[in-house]
Amino acid sequence: MCLMYRIFLLQTFIIVVYAQTSQIIRDYFVYKNVTRVVGFSCGGVNEDFLTMKLLTDVGMSTAIKPAGSQIDIPRYLDTDRTMGVFVDIRCPNQNVSGIFDEGTAHRMYDYSYAWLIFGNNLNDSLQSLNDSGFSIVTDFAILLPNDTNYVLYDVYNHCKMRDGVLNVTWLGNWKENEGLMINLTDSRVNRRRDYHGLRAKAAGIVLHRPEHVSLIDYLEGDSLEVMDNWPKFGHTLLSHVANMFNFTMELIEIDHWEKNDSNGPLMGTLKRDDADLGYYPSILTIERYGYARVIFPQWPTRTCFMFRTIPATKMKPWIILKPFAADTWYSIILIVVITIFILSCILKLERADDYGCSISTLITVAALCQQGFPSLSNQSASRIALIQITVFGLLVYNYYGAAIVSARLNEPLQKMNDSLYSLAHSKMHMAAEKNVFFNFLLRNPRPDVQYFRPFWNAIPESKRFISIEEGVEGIKRGGFAYHADPDDIYPSIELAFDKQMICQLTEVHLLKSELGLWSNLKSHFHEISKIALLKINTSGLRRREIRRRSARKPYCPSDEIFVSSVTIYEAAPILFLLLFGMIISLIVFGIEYFVFYTMNSKRTSDITSNIKPSTKLIIKPSIKSDIKLGIKPNIKQSIKPNMKKNIKLNIKKDIKTNMEKDIKLNIKKDIKTNMEKDIKPDIKIDKKSKILLKDKVPPKNNIILVLPEASNIFQQVLMSKRYQ
Repeated sequence: MCLMYRIFLLQTFIIVVYAQTSQIIRDYFVYKNVTRVVGFSCGGVNEDFLTMKLLTDVGMSTAIKPAGSQIDIPRYLDTDRTMGVFVDIRCPNQNVSGIFDEGTAHRMYDYSYAWLIFGNNLNDSLQSLNDSGFSIVTDFAILLPNDTNYVLYDVYNHCKMRDGVLNVTWLGNWKENEGLMINLTDSRVNRRRDYHGLRAKAAGIVLHRPEHVSLIDYLEGDSLEVMDNWPKFGHTLLSHVANMFNFTMELIEIDHWEKNDSNGPLMGTLKRDDADLGYYPSILTIERYGYARVIFPQWPTRTCFMFRTIPATKMKPWIILKPFAADTWYSIILIVVITIFILSCILKLERADDYGCSISTLITVAALCQQGFPSLSNQSASRIALIQITVFGLLVYNYYGAAIVSARLNEPLQKMNDSLYSLAHSKMHMAAEKNVFFNFLLRNPRPDVQYFRPFWNAIPESKRFISIEEGVEGIKRGGFAYHADPDDIYPSIELAFDKQMICQLTEVHLLKSELGLWSNLKSHFHEISKIALLKINTSGLRRREIRRRSARKPYCPSDEIFVSSVTIYEAAPILFLLLFGMIISLIVFGIEYFVFYTMNSKRTSDITSNIKPSTKLIIKPSIKSDIKLGIKPNIKQSIKPNMKKNIKLNIKKDIKTNMEKDIKLNIKKDIKTNMEKDIKPDIKIDKKSKILLKDKVPPKNNIILVLPEASNIFQQVLMSKRYQ
């Protein structure tokens, strides 16, 4: 009877203990607000069944395995949500250390997992743990039985790899009547933020540190030269992180980059776990995610090709038409045509000497070009028309000139698009600053980068990389594109360029990217760095450090107008227009000369052939008799006493008295009677008895041709100084 009673009490106690364990599991994971629970129990079917029932009732999917069974732990604990894991280490003859080893190897002590361990003794429970993977965010609790309740302890380690110690803190308790009571309600990061001076290793690439300056002094110094600004920026931010969490940094300097290293020496250092953090901001790429973890994108970096956009490097044929819009030109042409027509009509009504459309066109164009015009009439109507044309031409001329000046002063630079395609087709000479990441950027799979890469590879190896000083001089000369980090080249440009050159500076980015701070894949400082950098970003310290470490961009005064000489490209359309006009003039002159010379030669031959037979018999005897009777006696008498005085008087009197009457009468009678039939097609006699050709051109061979005897005397008289 007593034996049976004892067995009954033992079974009742076991059932009660099982029930309490299942309730603790349910209450704890309900408090943690997980959606899935995985357990490693001692293999009790009744206990496992009760635990699964309680967890399922509160909406949690559950899976329970014996602690010593051979299962795939990574696959069993794989999750993309928060998971609760409980392990009963009280099981006899079962080794549970493999579970903790797998958890450490696969980083299962982060935000995604909430661990609950059942033990009998605190020291024994701690000895069975593998805390190499513990960090500040580890959620790991040990449940130990007490006389009347159960006690919960919070267990964590900041970083065992850097001599961190295991910390055990009382978390709360569980009572059957009161349930779960948690005393540490603050967030894990806030209550564990003191790292107690733990030493973390931080690596970075530093290329320009002087030998006599220590690394820490160089990174913290405020040198006027903008060199190694990226590691200085990263070190400053990580220093703020270290101050927030009370740990120190052991700095590692990397001063070389192997030629065939595509990801950089910093990534290799982090992958080998030689450093916890990287204070050198590196470009975010997909390939690097297998080497390290990005903490936070910090620096919006850019590397670019820089060159000057020099205006008017190409001839613009239509620049002479640019000051006026198309409708304005149409209006001006229409007004000019109407003006020419009206002026021609006015000149015709006023009986001007020339009233054709050609002279009207010439007058109008001359007025528009401010070149003056001939006066063809003294009437008021024509003068008013000419004044109106002058005013109209003056206004058009001034508006055109003002538009030309304004357009040239305010014409924006036609800068190249920010495209590697445009740069590749520009046929400019190119070079780059020799830095550690240029070849890495060219390996980017982006289409424009891969399109540009053959153009870069076509440059000889000896001319690809030059110093910043040589690159600035090449940009200054023009027609040269130089690739550099703007923070390195901006100070040199600001010193070497004037304001106009700075405004002409054009940038084509090779690869716009973000620089981020990195940690190794298993870093225990990753989460705290992310939290601290987020606070630094929101507080404005990051922006301040970017401005502090970045070089100032050379200032371009956009409101200032730069006056430069007119280049040959701008003047070429005007010169070509002048040359075209000269060529047209020569062609027209040649045509006119050939036509007029042929026509005049033919007309002259016709006139002389008609005049000679009819006038020789009449004009020649009378002229000879008159000259002999009048001129010879007078010449003989006047030459001897006073030749100079009497020649002029006698010749004038005798010529006027004797020749005028005879020549005029004889020529008029003979021309009218004998030459009317022959000369009528080509010659007309006006009211003033002037012989005129039909085309208003005086005959090339004058009447001297038919007076050979008198021509010499006429020439001597008319060319003498006294007569003149």
